[in-house]
Amino acid sequence: MKISHVFAWIFLVVLWGTLSGCENTQSSEPLERIRTSFFSPQHYVVAHEGLPIGTYSRIANQTDDDVYEFRTTLSMPSANGLILATDSVYQFQSHSPYQLSTATRTTYTVSNDKPYLVERIYPFSNNDVEVRTNEVPDKEYGLREFFALELALMSKLDPEEDELVSVPTPFHETAKSTQWTISDRSDQSVKVSSSVGDLATYSLEEGLPRLDTLIDDTGLSMKRISDDEFVALNFRPPHVIEDIRIPVDRPIESPRTLSSLKVQFEFDGDELGPWSALLDERNVLTTSTESNVSSFTFFKWGGEMSDAQTTQKLRSIVAEVIEGIDESDLIVNALVAYVHRTITYTDWNTLQSVEETIAQKIGDCTEFAQLFTALATAAELHARTVVGLAYHDSSQTFGIHAWNEVLFEDGSTREVDPTWNQIHADATHIEFPPAYQHEIVSTLKKLRIKILNVGYDSDHNT
Repeated sequence: MKISHVFAWIFLVVLWGTLSGCENTQSSEPLERIRTSFFSPQHYVVAHEGLPIGTYSRIANQTDDDVYEFRTTLSMPSANGLILATDSVYQFQSHSPYQLSTATRTTYTVSNDKPYLVERIYPFSNNDVEVRTNEVPDKEYGLREFFALELALMSKLDPEEDELVSVPTPFHETAKSTQWTISDRSDQSVKVSSSVGDLATYSLEEGLPRLDTLIDDTGLSMKRISDDEFVALNFRPPHVIEDIRIPVDRPIESPRTLSSLKVQFEFDGDELGPWSALLDERNVLTTSTESNVSSFTFFKWGGEMSDAQTTQKLRSIVAEVIEGIDESDLIVNALVAYVHRTITYTDWNTLQSVEETIAQKIGDCTEFAQLFTALATAAELHARTVVGLAYHDSSQTFGIHAWNEVLFEDGSTREVDPTWNQIHADATHIEFPPAYQHEIVSTLKKLRIKILNVGYDSDHNT
C-alpha cells in the first residue's frame, strides 16, 4: 500500500469516525446535528487481510482558543518489530463555515514517545515555505465539505443504488475528490462504495449515519468496537510469515563475506512507498559493514521485560558464556556464537517467546534474533532486533530476515547475525524503513533488485 494512500484512507476514516454518541439537539439542520456529536470517542480494530493488527481511535474537543480539533490515532506493527503510531490532528474554525485551518501528522513508536516524523499536511508547504494563495484551490474547505458524505447520506433517504456524492479533500495541491455510490440500503444500515475501491457500512441511528465497518482496496479494514473491548485489546507485533523472494538481475558471489553493496530498487508502477526514505533520486541504496551511528534513534534498545525466573535464567546463561570476558565487543561475539550453536534452525511460521526458545532450543531467524537481544540486555548491553531483507545464497534472492544491532558506549553500532553466525552481518542485510508492516510487505511483492556494485573485505569474513 502506498503511504499516500494510507493517509488518504485515514483522512476518510476521520470523517466517518466523528459521528458517534449522538446527543439530542434542538437544531434540525444536518450539519449542526453532526457537529453536536463530535466529542464521543470512537474505537476500531484494524485488520489486514483478515488478521487483526492494530487499532484506530479518534476523539474531538473544543480548544481554549475556541477551535474544533479532531485527533485520530492509528496504531499498528512497524516493519521493525515495534508498534508504530500516527497521530493526525485537524483544526477547524469555530464559526461558520467552520473552515479547516491546519492539519498535522506525527509518527512515533509506542515504546518511545519521541516522534521521528512531524508533518504539516495543510496548508500546503514546500521546503517549509507555505505555498502561495493562488496555488491553493479557490474553494474554501470547511465542515460542510468535511462531512460531505454524511450529509449526503442524511439527505438521500430513498433506497436507489446510484451516485451519492463526490467528497473533496484539501490535502492535494490540485482539486481532488472521491466519488461515493450507494450499493445497498436497509432500514438499519447503508452500504457505500468509492471510486478508489473502498467499501463502508453505516448504521442509521436517529437519522445520523455511524460507521460500522470499512474495507480498503488493499486489504486493510476496520470494525467498530466498544470502549471496554478497546481497553481489553493487547496487540503484539506479529511474526512476519510471508515467504517473499525478491529477484535480482545477477547472483551475488560469496554473499556472507560481502563488506559493501550498492543496489537499485525497481518497483512495478514506480511506487516507492516507504522506501523513499532510504533511496536516492535514482532508487539506489548503499550498505556497508562498517560501524556507524544508528540513524533510528527513536527505537527502544533492549528486549521485552521478562518474568523474574526467565531474567535469572538469562543472567545465568550470560555469566557462563562471558566468563572472563570484559570488553563489550568480545561479549557480543561470544553471545552470537552461543545463540548460533545452541538453537537449531527451523523454517516455520510460529512466533514463540524467549522463554520457549530457551526451553525448546529451536526457532527461525526471528527467535535467534530475539534471544540474542534478551541475552545482550541481560549482559547490560544495548541491543535491538532488526527486520529487513538479506540475500539467501541457496535461492539467489533477497528474502525477509531478522538479525541484531548493538549500540556501544562510544555511540557506534555493529550489526550481527546469530542465525548465520556472523559477528559482522554482511552487507546484504538491508533494514526495512520505519513504516507499517503491511505497507512494506505490499511493496515487496512488486520489487526487483539490480546489483550495481559489490565489495569484499577479508577482515569481515566471519
